[in-house]
Amino acid sequence: MKKLNTALIGIALLAYSCQEKEDPIIEQPTFENQESEWIRMITWNSSGNISMMNPITGEVKTPSVNPFAQGSANYLSSSGQYITSVERVNGIVKFFDTGIVNHVDHGHEYEMRWLGSTAVAPLPTHFSATNGNIVIFNDGDGSITWARESTMETPSFNPTVIKDLKNGVHHGAATWLTGNKFAVTFKNPEIPGALPQTIKILSSNGAVVAESAEVKVTGIHGDASNGSYAVFGGTEAVLVAGSNNQLFKIENISPLEPTSGNWMGTIKANDKSSILYGWARNKGVFAIDPLAKSMRNIYTGDDVSTYFFSADGSKLIIQTKSNSVKIIDSKTGNTVAQGPIAVASIEGGESARKIQDDATFYRLMNELPPVLTSSEKYLYVLSPSRTEIEVLDLENLKSVKKMSLTSPVTSFMRVGFQTN
Repeated sequence: MKKLNTALIGIALLAYSCQEKEDPIIEQPTFENQESEWIRMITWNSSGNISMMNPITGEVKTPSVNPFAQGSANYLSSSGQYITSVERVNGIVKFFDTGIVNHVDHGHEYEMRWLGSTAVAPLPTHFSATNGNIVIFNDGDGSITWARESTMETPSFNPTVIKDLKNGVHHGAATWLTGNKFAVTFKNPEIPGALPQTIKILSSNGAVVAESAEVKVTGIHGDASNGSYAVFGGTEAVLVAGSNNQLFKIENISPLEPTSGNWMGTIKANDKSSILYGWARNKGVFAIDPLAKSMRNIYTGDDVSTYFFSADGSKLIIQTKSNSVKIIDSKTGNTVAQGPIAVASIEGGESARKIQDDATFYRLMNELPPVLTSSEKYLYVLSPSRTEIEVLDLENLKSVKKMSLTSPVTSFMRVGFQTN
């Protein structure tokens, strides 16, 4: 009996030993295995010279391409592949291909390049990107420029400029809606000033699809779209255009007021977020729900330096003038994390912004922040020396990596995508 027991114990120990060997080793989460392999950092210096860094490997590529023009405003397309470079004064819009191509479940990396086709129109100003569509409102003649990412890789790519909209020359905005329609501002010529008063929905050839005499305010500035709804900031209310051709207003709530700095002059959206966010210079940040036709104040104060969505739209990032950041769940408006950051100052600073008129001030706020950018999971911060990028976890703002740059950079942005 003792021999049998000994044999049984031996078999059990052998089975346990085999089980131990077969148990998988659980890999601890790190930045390198959590960040998408297709995320890149595009950087440029004071001369506009372009480089691209792989944040996981640290590899840096410097293509032999023309630099960004001095004073250009550079915006990211919704896919993360293209940068639209707007030279407002010159009336030129150019398109830069980062070479990071999203094929949904996988990606490819090709050479960076400027696309051959450009768009020419007087004073291209307000930029909007959603669902693979890029729309720019041209202040000089009220026209809109439309470029579709799906056609950018073809040799025949040529952006479309839709003219003669009969909306007057004004400081306006336009954006895309599902069904290849556009929500566009219109100005009453009898009202002085540069700002428009109402919006209309147009077809892809510029014909009016929907309009409403009731959907108007004293002045409009800024807009954004998630494809289903486009929201425009307004003095007394935000104006909303739906892809179902619906037009309506959501009245501004307290403490918003229809006076300078007290109404939402910029709106931000993300294709994956049903909630849009607006900012009033003196009053803070407001969540706008077009489906519920409601809004609420989620950040109060006159100290917002910039605000923007994370790449997947799950979070809203607010930077204050005292260089702290607040991470907000974009669906609920609840705070996820907050704390101070060591970040480079925005060139020109607040003093330079204060001398601008309201329209110019809000136009600058519509641009991507030059010293912060975000992927789905991480916030990238340009250091005060401009020679280092620090990576913070969006869930808790803990530092997970620091990356050295070979020379100081002026601006940077996240490009690329997260594979599903």
